[in-house]
Amino acid sequence: MKRKILITGGSGFLGCRLAYYFKDKYDLLLPTHGELDISREEAVKAYIDHHDPEVVVHCAALSNTWYCEQHPEESHRVNVQGVVKLAKACKQTGAKYIFMSSDQVYNGTPLLGPLTETSPLQPTNHYGRHKLEAEQRALWNLPECVGLRLTWMYGFPETRMRLNANIVVNLLEAYREQRTIRAATHEFRGVTYVWEVVKNIEKALSLPGGIYNFGSSNNLDSYTLHLRVAETLGLADADKWILPDKERFAEQTRNLTMDCSLIERSGIHFNDSLEGLIEALKRPFRTQS
Repeated sequence: MKRKILITGGSGFLGCRLAYYFKDKYDLLLPTHGELDISREEAVKAYIDHHDPEVVVHCAALSNTWYCEQHPEESHRVNVQGVVKLAKACKQTGAKYIFMSSDQVYNGTPLLGPLTETSPLQPTNHYGRHKLEAEQRALWNLPECVGLRLTWMYGFPETRMRLNANIVVNLLEAYREQRTIRAATHEFRGVTYVWEVVKNIEKALSLPGGIYNFGSSNNLDSYTLHLRVAETLGLADADKWILPDKERFAEQTRNLTMDCSLIERSGIHFNDSLEGLIEALKRPFRTQS
């Protein structure tokens, strides 16, 4: 008998790809928001009790940091309270619980270089603070749950699959429209191919409880990374339309780069940001690339 897995956010950027990858391997539950409103505790408990999934993979979220900054109450309701309500329901049924967190929890750290799961945290935006609170409260309610800190993910223009505003799409659109992009020289963050995340989430189903950095490493500032990605994509004269933004984060460098040695010790590997892009480009841009 196939394992029964519930995926929230099954129509979102990550969730729809995870559902596609899992569809022939597992018995999937892919509820719509109307079928499972994660903001209502009794509704969450009733759904989990009735369907009794063996695993819950929580991908649903408000991930637009600007929107969350403008709507903090809604962000808290979805990005914190939703995570916690599912943790409580999984505790009652014994379901394995995996939820998505973010490298934004590192936003505001004064440290440079790759950051570990135990690095001090002082996120400066609502999204980062809410993701950190969600981690803490989920683990308090269900110590066996697994939180995955994701980087900024990217995908290519794939058939029938939802896209996000990501580094690859942003660069392709800017090049086609002949407009400039400004990228910060005082910012460091990794970018990860979404299909790498999808395939590694399957491996994460057996992880012990805890928080894990879960994505590609990177030692390039954002301006240099944008240049290198554009060059790898074959976009000409990148240094003429990708411009350095030397003022943003000048007072304190923004560092979201993650040390993924903990997940490596569990047998889960991610390519470096540029290595991941080079590998992704070896595959045709189809539904699963």
